[in-house]
Amino acid sequence: MSMLRRVCLLAGSAALALACAACAPKVELPRFDDVLANKSAFQDRFVTAPMFATGVAVRASLLYSTPARTNRTDVQIFGDYGRPLRLDVRAGLGTMVALMREDASGLLAYYPGKKAVYAHMDPVIGAQLLGLPFPFSMRDLALVLSGHFRSLVPPDKAPSEIRALPDGGFAYSYAKGPVRLLAVDAYGRPQRLEGELSPYFKTQAEREGEVVSGPRVWSLVFSDYPEDDGDPPGPATVLTLNLPKGESAVLRVKALDERGLPWPLKSLSLVPPSDSRFMALDRQSPPPPGITDIVTGGSENEHGQPEEKAHG
Repeated sequence: MSMLRRVCLLAGSAALALACAACAPKVELPRFDDVLANKSAFQDRFVTAPMFATGVAVRASLLYSTPARTNRTDVQIFGDYGRPLRLDVRAGLGTMVALMREDASGLLAYYPGKKAVYAHMDPVIGAQLLGLPFPFSMRDLALVLSGHFRSLVPPDKAPSEIRALPDGGFAYSYAKGPVRLLAVDAYGRPQRLEGELSPYFKTQAEREGEVVSGPRVWSLVFSDYPEDDGDPPGPATVLTLNLPKGESAVLRVKALDERGLPWPLKSLSLVPPSDSRFMALDRQSPPPPGITDIVTGGSENEHGQPEEKAHG
């Protein structure tokens, strides 16, 4: 067979594969135009469905954008749903940016580039003080990525208002809690969550001195469900967080594996080097064993980061 004929055959095979991929059948999910059936479909699949897994491992890319710049990182979330959970953040070239651990005692974060360790007894407040874009805990994020919404939208949480959406589905409003609005499509799948930002959360614009006028709210949009590409139904693979002042964070899931057995505790440990500097963001959390360079946390500086005042 001539080289030209071989190249033509290979090119034809590649074109056929692409055409087949483009024509992948869409899974026909049942529509729920009635509000009771719609809500029941959402709860049956995303809230009350039995959880056979005890933990998860997620690999994803995170694109954080402001009107002035864009930053891309790779993230790994792994651990047990009941905690502990780990979060590793790497820059585009593989450089480790941050390692974090969330457990019953709170949040522990280590930044290798700064040789700095931070801790807070409340993992949500701690993450927000450190500038993480998502407005809830690492555990909530791991659960939502896996398609489990029970911790954010409990089954016994009654909406204060329900309205039909123009393209099908319904929007459920709540008077209290971290989630104030849940939008569900006609197939019972989450489309959007909305909530109010806590006073501890600072957007990048606020860290640089700007004032956010009007409501300080966040929205999380879910897209790219596997069944839309002909694959078995599963959780959304793209989560887009929208924040005030035109800031956004797009989390694209590359791989997600749920585990039926607990993670070995050694795999979830986080032991910062002994020459690291430690600061308790709540002024109460003890330093990890072996660290003696302790910094006293003060008020936030002009960039919204905890200000280091004195050595202990």
